[in-house]
Amino acid sequence: MTRSSMHRSGFLLLVIGSAVLLLPMTIIIAVTSLPIGGGVVVSLAATAAHAALLALRRAPTTALLLITAAIAAQAVVTGLFVLFPSGLLLLVGLHAAASRGDRRVALAVAAIGPIVAAIRYAVDPAVVRSPFGPEPWLLAVLLLAVSAVAIVLGFLRRSELRAARSDDVRRELEEQGRIHREEAVAAAERARMSRDLHDVLAHSLTVIVGQARVARFAPGQAIAALDVIEETARESLNDLRAALRTLRDGGPGSDPGPPPGLTDLDALAARMEDLGLRIRRRTVGTARVLDPATELVLHRFVQEGLTNALRHGDGMLDWEQRWGEDRLVVILHNTVASPARETVGGGLGLRGMRERLDTVGGSLTVDRSNGFTVTASVPLLPVVAEGPTSTAEAT
Repeated sequence: MTRSSMHRSGFLLLVIGSAVLLLPMTIIIAVTSLPIGGGVVVSLAATAAHAALLALRRAPTTALLLITAAIAAQAVVTGLFVLFPSGLLLLVGLHAAASRGDRRVALAVAAIGPIVAAIRYAVDPAVVRSPFGPEPWLLAVLLLAVSAVAIVLGFLRRSELRAARSDDVRRELEEQGRIHREEAVAAAERARMSRDLHDVLAHSLTVIVGQARVARFAPGQAIAALDVIEETARESLNDLRAALRTLRDGGPGSDPGPPPGLTDLDALAARMEDLGLRIRRRTVGTARVLDPATELVLHRFVQEGLTNALRHGDGMLDWEQRWGEDRLVVILHNTVASPARETVGGGLGLRGMRERLDTVGGSLTVDRSNGFTVTASVPLLPVVAEGPTSTAEAT
């Protein structure tokens, strides 16, 4: 059962239960203790007060004012109206207005109502002549206390409702945040798949096109070129299968083989040199161990750089690796910039490089002032120094 249906059931129980338990007793007391005219007025006013409960759920302040008016009509008839059971509806209205309506109206009724009731009680001739009943001031204190209890309980209920609404808003925000995070993860995964497919297809198709030209214009090397085409196509097919398997299974753990790293760059460079790209390599500093994710990013960076140099460059590429204390910098430079390469920044290559490097805390810079230079910088794992050997270990 939902919260709304529970509230609706409780409201119906209040309306029906009060009408069954309080209204008949009020009518019986009124018609047996008052003149016929007064009994009819009190009965109709009590019925109107019970009918006002129907507005309690949607308009609690209006319901409180209607109940107050009905009880005021009873007070006009007799000062003993406080003894009618239906007068308890005023407490219900005070609670509802204090919890969900206008608090100022509820406080005004709770403060003025008991005083007016005590005054009416005190000036009623029937009450004055009767030796029974409390003193007016005592009745005022009693009614004020009961009204105060209804108001306090209403304020507490208001606080509970406010806290419940805050919880609902918080849960809604958390749900929206979860949806946004899932969308962001999905978008990042789509971007990663796009980069993987771009790297695989761009490199392999460049190699295949280059070897096809060799086979076409150098018939003596056709068999060797076809072997390279076959090997490249097979590797690309395996990479595509791994990428699609990752997409289908929902995680990189489905990749059957280790990801390419720095150790695979020698074979990559040799293949590009076979296609006619002249590479001048230079390493500065002492090589360090990198985590597999960083090695994969650098491998893709170099692969994209070599592929772009072969497709758009002048056939010469300077490749430098600088091992520092806390970062590894890889620089790929073409000495001559061709017009075709000026548009590379708007394609997927450089954007894919930058996105990949961002995932491992690296950065990418592009310089077109003297040829075309792309520089990748990635953080290195901190070197853990071995502490001195203890005396117990030495012995």
